Amino acid sequence: MKNKKMGFLLLSGLMIGPILGSGIIILPPAVYETAGNYAIFAWIIMLGLSMLFAYLFGKLSLMIPGDSGVPLAVERAFGTNIKNLSATFFLLAVCFGPIAVLGTAAHYLQLLTSQTIVPEKWLTLCILFVIYIILTRNITSVGKIAFFMSSFIVVTLLVSSMHTLFTVDGNFNLNKSITVTDFGHSLLLLFWALIGWEVIGSYSMEVRTPERTIPKAVALSFSIIAIVSLTVALAFQWVHSGNTGNTDQSLAPLLESLFGSWATPLISTITIALCISTILLVLGAVTRLIHDQAKNGLLPSWLAFKNKNNVPSRALILMLCIHLSVFSLYLLNIVNIRQLVAIANAFFLCNALLGVLACMRLFESWFLKIGAAVLSICFLIILLFSSPIILVGIALVSVYFIWIQKRENNREKTLLKQVEN
Repeated sequence: MKNKKMGFLLLSGLMIGPILGSGIIILPPAVYETAGNYAIFAWIIMLGLSMLFAYLFGKLSLMIPGDSGVPLAVERAFGTNIKNLSATFFLLAVCFGPIAVLGTAAHYLQLLTSQTIVPEKWLTLCILFVIYIILTRNITSVGKIAFFMSSFIVVTLLVSSMHTLFTVDGNFNLNKSITVTDFGHSLLLLFWALIGWEVIGSYSMEVRTPERTIPKAVALSFSIIAIVSLTVALAFQWVHSGNTGNTDQSLAPLLESLFGSWATPLISTITIALCISTILLVLGAVTRLIHDQAKNGLLPSWLAFKNKNNVPSRALILMLCIHLSVFSLYLLNIVNIRQLVAIANAFFLCNALLGVLACMRLFESWFLKIGAAVLSICFLIILLFSSPIILVGIALVSVYFIWIQKRENNREKTLLKQVEN
């Protein structure tokens, strides 16, 4: 069977929903509460950094294509053991994150359906199985599903926000001053909007003519994400500027002007779609990473198998077993969604940080090096807000892999000297 590959539209559809993520629902109110009407400037700055981040990883995926994605670039920059460190971070993030994301989706699904027959936690399991069934299909089928969800999300948010800007009475002024601390905190909140672009490298082998498809997909995805983000943020400010008291911490007012009583169900549906599209992207990426690591002898060889749809099915089964184990902990209240999110976010940040550090080393352009350095510092600052226990775990794992890499480098230097002599 001939394996189908994606064009730039399907790749864009696969990327847009996850990169917008739940942040497009959560961040506009949170950033506005912190920065007031100056929030729009924080969004503009962050989208500028997001464009740089997207460009870096789009360029990286063309320079070093492969199923492993970011770890391949890390290997080129720092060595095999640091590649394994990057792969470990990404794998651990995807072990813990999806149950938290799907728990959120299940919560909104229960709100949407108002049913009480199936408990919320069991809805999480049902959605998990649906996602795994989708991922057994070939990449173009997954891309079409993701494209449909991304289109629904983008059209609904964009049309609603534009309608709000043109029909709802509001204002925009900068009468109140803002402190540097508050503006900096708003940028810190928005930095989560960057995460996601680093996964594009994992799909570099699944697209037609990558040298044309990936740049087009990155450009289209970023343009749509930027337009939606700015429009939603501006519409939220337009509606709430000048209001006293507590700000409504949802986007429902933006949809009410056009959809009326359907606004809240639509927000729930959008959130569910964002959660599902995010898991489709990261699970697809991590199974390809496992396949590539197994193919290179770093994991058991049986995990290198791909089925007739070019899906790493055994890696998919492994991840299902891991997620069922994590779900059991969640079901028994041993861990909660907040804890799972904290663990996953820390490991996602570590993987992105290693990717950006690799960019600093691999790219010759000083502009890109400086941009990567800025991103690295910001990622490190955000990472320091993680739980001390998580940070200690990350430090121990990092020290171990760095020690192995240094030992290997020293061995290579010794052998080289012996050959020269």
